[in-house]
Amino acid sequence: MNRLDRYFLMQLLGPLGFFALALVGILWLAQAMPLIDRVIENGQSAGVFLEITSLLIPRVVQVVLPVAGFAATLYALNKLYGESELIVMMSAGHSPWRLARPVAMFGLIVMAMMFSVTLYLAPKSATQMNQRLRDIETQITSTILREGQFLHLGDRLTLYVRDASRDGEMAGVFLNDTRNPDVPVTYSAERALFVSDSEGARVVLISGLIQRYEPQGRALSSVFFDRLSLDIDKLMPEALPRNRRPYEMFVGELLYPSAEIRDSDTYKPAIMIAEAMDRLAQPLSALVLPLIALGAILAGGFRRGGFAGRVVLAVGLGVVLQSGVSAMRPNIEANPSLFAIAALPALAGVLVSFALLYVAARSKRLKRGAA
Repeated sequence: MNRLDRYFLMQLLGPLGFFALALVGILWLAQAMPLIDRVIENGQSAGVFLEITSLLIPRVVQVVLPVAGFAATLYALNKLYGESELIVMMSAGHSPWRLARPVAMFGLIVMAMMFSVTLYLAPKSATQMNQRLRDIETQITSTILREGQFLHLGDRLTLYVRDASRDGEMAGVFLNDTRNPDVPVTYSAERALFVSDSEGARVVLISGLIQRYEPQGRALSSVFFDRLSLDIDKLMPEALPRNRRPYEMFVGELLYPSAEIRDSDTYKPAIMIAEAMDRLAQPLSALVLPLIALGAILAGGFRRGGFAGRVVLAVGLGVVLQSGVSAMRPNIEANPSLFAIAALPALAGVLVSFALLYVAARSKRLKRGAA
């Protein structure tokens, strides 16, 4: 890599950071908003919300990074063109193929970043986020400490708490236990404390009453107590195991699923193959898009009036390429044997970019011959 390549590459990497941060921020905010209700209604803090939504970032980067690389290329070329640096480079004898070398290096860097995101970071963070949300929603404190609501813990447990605090203090507690239909039991207490230690989770009822009704003898017995400890772990319904969705799995698991995955409810071979092919195809567009931008800009030659039309052409080609990547997935889901078509948009993009660079190089040779 000579000085020209390094200079050109730095002109591309700077805008990449700006566009990536801007697009990630916008899309992250849009994705994070729906999670506010799920987190806050379970009594969690802003710190927990930021922790969970930060796990969205890899999936957001997976979407915006090719677009950011494309936008950075167009911005850098516009800057170099406006400052006449691009014109000087071409006047010095550098052909469009020579200028494509640093752009291709830039595309390879973005593609490598995309592979790290799609193959590892995105599925890993998606698994962590969904598991964290599940932990919060099934957390005992978030289930119990809800004021003024009758909560059904399973089919035969009903809990009501008049007042509650995040420290685990409760007032006006009512618990109806009908797990044994022959002898239903009702607990009520003026105050209660939630306690969690190595022995498990417990609720300590203070100044309360136990009422036990026997339907056969139509007898109601009442017992007053000063303090009573209930093992909440045994009262709470057991959480069912969570099956990971295809977007949470690594490519190896999608293509070669284990017996556990095959036995799960989420196992759908066609969808898993389509997900794997989509993960492998997306980084390829990150390589092709910068080359399309360069080819579209250079193909029209030098014009004093600028190249707004060529920018529109580049954007149009980029939109077609990204749309093609998205369009391949439904076809693979319908017929998994067509998995190879996932690479068609990138291959078409390479051919288009080479055709544009060829036109640019040919027009330059013709101008030299005419001179």
